[in-house]
Amino acid sequence: MDSAERAGAGASRRAAGPRPLPRRLTVRLGLALGIGAGAILLLAGIWNLRLQRQHLTRLVEAQASELVEVVRGSTRQAMLENNAAELQRMIDTVSSQAQIDRIRVFDKQGRITHSSDRREVGQLVDRTAEQCVACHAADRPLTRLELPERSRVFERAGNGRVLGLISPIRNEAACSSGACHAHRPEQTILGVLDVQLPMGAVEKSLASSQRQLLFGLATTVLAVLLLTGGLTWRMVLRPVGVLTAAAPHLAAGDFSVRVPVGSSDELGDLERAWNAMAQELGTAHQELADWGRRLEDRVREKTAELEQTHQRLLRIEKMASLGKLAASVAHEINNPLAGIATYAKLMQRRVQEVRNANPGMVFPPGADDGSTDTLRVLRLIEEEAMRCGNIVRNLLLFSRTPGARFAEQGLQPIVERCAMLVKHQFLMQNVELRTDLGPDLPAIECDAAQIQQALLALVINALEATPAGGAVTVRAQAESGGGAVLEVRDTGRGIPPEILDHIFEPFFTTKEQASGVGLGLAIAYGIVERHGGRVDVDSRVGEGTVFRVHLPRRQPAAPPHAAQAEGRA
Repeated sequence: MDSAERAGAGASRRAAGPRPLPRRLTVRLGLALGIGAGAILLLAGIWNLRLQRQHLTRLVEAQASELVEVVRGSTRQAMLENNAAELQRMIDTVSSQAQIDRIRVFDKQGRITHSSDRREVGQLVDRTAEQCVACHAADRPLTRLELPERSRVFERAGNGRVLGLISPIRNEAACSSGACHAHRPEQTILGVLDVQLPMGAVEKSLASSQRQLLFGLATTVLAVLLLTGGLTWRMVLRPVGVLTAAAPHLAAGDFSVRVPVGSSDELGDLERAWNAMAQELGTAHQELADWGRRLEDRVREKTAELEQTHQRLLRIEKMASLGKLAASVAHEINNPLAGIATYAKLMQRRVQEVRNANPGMVFPPGADDGSTDTLRVLRLIEEEAMRCGNIVRNLLLFSRTPGARFAEQGLQPIVERCAMLVKHQFLMQNVELRTDLGPDLPAIECDAAQIQQALLALVINALEATPAGGAVTVRAQAESGGGAVLEVRDTGRGIPPEILDHIFEPFFTTKEQASGVGLGLAIAYGIVERHGGRVDVDSRVGEGTVFRVHLPRRQPAAPPHAAQAEGRA
């Protein structure tokens, strides 16, 4: 497994493994939605509670203002008549109601003249107190106050929170002109009527409203969380979970995994895109795998071709070196061999002359002058010298490029002449010679004599390797590239694999000494190479050997290995 596969497997294990709760999308999204919805609803509840408190306060203030007006109307007549006892009685009567905490009347100096709590009658009220500061905050007392400025809420010891409302007692015309009063007409405010109402009921209502609001807030937050969680799981988390579960399979190389498309929104588009991506990845992976296999096959083919080319180059280099050596040896021993053959003939002539000059000499039975043995030895020397000369000439043929006359030639006449030349030898050795000439054989540019010599060497080699009763087949066919192939197939003993690479080397032979010296295949190989072709061999021990000579239809501008041939010459 390479690094990329290990990384993919690690990513798959991380994706498929259990996640901690804080890192799960469900928990994080639920917490975010819950906190956000709770904060919004909490702020809305606080704002609503504040508005409700203000509304209830204004409502109580309005009720208190109406109640003050009722009290003032009830006590107006007693004030006009300056009947203190009646005024006190009415204050006691009105303040006995549960919704009223106490009622007081201040004069202009801030003295309490009447009160539902008679213990505080005659006391002075601090002008900085809550009930007085609204009018006396400025340098001069105000003569008119709006309702919010006349009300105040404060904490009263033993009675809890209290709403106080003041109403100025104005100097009316009926009061200032009456005989019972001595108030001047320019005096606008005679005193203040202070009515205080308990806020207990209002506070209870506000507390109840607050509890209801908090309960509704909690219920709303829970409902929002459940609804949001359900919708999020249904519309987001479940499709994402399906994709998350499919991702490790895709990362592990399972390109057949698909996810169901459950909607037509963006997540549906994502699911369709996922399926399309998985399909394209599978196709690309298959194409890469096929391409890799084809590449491996091509590499093996090219490696085999390179190996064959390398072997041919090695043989060419070896042939070139051997050709140079053969040329040197041939030149060095040719002259001595010619001299040996010449002197052997000369000695034969002299011995013959001596015998002719003494025809009457008589020798004992079984004896002579030794000339017979001498002539036999001299003839043997001459024959062996001539045999060495033939070997030298073959060496020169192998090492030297003869003058080739290239012209367009048909292969049929070449094969027929070759078959005619060896027909007698095949009959003598009881081996069948077969020829198979394919249709539409092309005319190739070659030296017909040299091609015939190479083909003849291959046929003779096949004949010598085929036992009696066997067959040798010579086949000529056209090749797809425009050239032609000559095939020599025998049913002989075959060539062992360990010596197959050496058969084209000069002087390499497995035949008996009298059968040859191992130059035929080397000469044939050199001729084919000079014609820009190649020789392929396929042999199986016990089944036979096939030599295939591939020849191009046209010769290149400079025949291959011409430089090597010239170097060998």
